[in-house]
Amino acid sequence: MTEPPEPRRRGRPPEPRAPKEPRYPPLPWAAERAQLRARARHSPPIALLLGSPEQAAVPGGSDLVPRTVDQLRLELTADQVKATRADRDHRERFDYEVHAANSARGLASDWLNWLAFCLHFDRVVLPSAFDDVADFIDILIAAGRRKATLQHHLWSITHMNWRCHCPDPMDGKNAQLWWRDRVRRKLSGEQKQAKPFGFGAVEQATAWLRDPERPRPGRRAKAKDREVVDAAQRRRDLRDAALINTAYDLMMRSAELVSAEWDRITVEPNGSGTYRFGKTKTDQEGIGLIRYLRPETVQDLAAWRAVAGPSPFVFHAVREHDADHEPRPVPDAITDAADRERVRWPPLTTQEVGVIFRRAARLAGVSVAHLSGHSTRVGGAQDMVEAGATDAEVQQAGRWKDPRMPAKYAAHPEARRAGERRFRKLQRLRPAEDPDR
Repeated sequence: MTEPPEPRRRGRPPEPRAPKEPRYPPLPWAAERAQLRARARHSPPIALLLGSPEQAAVPGGSDLVPRTVDQLRLELTADQVKATRADRDHRERFDYEVHAANSARGLASDWLNWLAFCLHFDRVVLPSAFDDVADFIDILIAAGRRKATLQHHLWSITHMNWRCHCPDPMDGKNAQLWWRDRVRRKLSGEQKQAKPFGFGAVEQATAWLRDPERPRPGRRAKAKDREVVDAAQRRRDLRDAALINTAYDLMMRSAELVSAEWDRITVEPNGSGTYRFGKTKTDQEGIGLIRYLRPETVQDLAAWRAVAGPSPFVFHAVREHDADHEPRPVPDAITDAADRERVRWPPLTTQEVGVIFRRAARLAGVSVAHLSGHSTRVGGAQDMVEAGATDAEVQQAGRWKDPRMPAKYAAHPEARRAGERRFRKLQRLRPAEDPDR
């Protein structure tokens, strides 16, 4: 009996790619981390330990309660367990979370690293000892982790010990001196900065996207589907032009951009507009701020809205045959109104923002490399500095709480302007040329 032929693969065959080099060397506990992450979906004790370590600690009646959950060592006293359980019950009773969603995800990732380290080297998870924390950080340093990453891990470990009413392993003169030494001798505070997507590049990219006569790169499609594919691409270009201009005008974070809603936009009689922010990273209470939109941006938003469909979110995926105009089914298990809306009308992801920036720049011939979802934010800050805005004005426009971030973004134009002023003044020291020579 002959075997059936393999199904023919549709589309262009994938191009062979060299394996991508890992950014960092693997950590010694990589296998344990993968094991814990996989088993968290099936083992309730592990899942609880990853999310709330106090829930996995069950007292046995003695003063010191050693407990191993899948070989993870917890040595919480009965009083510590009682106090952490009381905190948990209080949160459940009054229905509140300790952290915002993004902070909780970062904390969980750091905590998973700590659990894997303790499992690999057979160390006590809680209470965390300074000797174990120092070994953990030294291994991360040897693996090339940066200062900001290490600081976040230290905060996560300290925070989890605080939640379980354990002493802070980094509290004390010796711990502070140890960390200061590591920063001085082995770490650098320098961080990579997103490349700017400034005003000139934004105008060039959006002008290209608006023009339907520009030649687009062809997409493989059957003859009967060509019209549908081209129509979807035209809608996608309108969306991208509106997205890039909106991101630049409002100096939005990528998470704020993909969460933008139509009912927050107001069009003024003169053709300009405003956008009303809700809850953001620096406004967790949702007091709200109103920011300006240029007339060009309002026009791009209007052109996109005419074909965008009924989604309440401004920016979403564009699918052929207008498939993005149809709501998706929402599972009954999702009860929160905002979560149900996101499932019914899924917006873009933050990763797709950088992809859109890079695609538009490449098609329009803009020579900007390595754009990310925050590149318009960086470009907006630098353009304001070039135009003579003060650091306070840049901070207010970008909605930063800390003046260090706008100062960091503006470092390059500030350095250039300071250097030009300096050498203009130095020109005065040159002797005047003799007119008779």
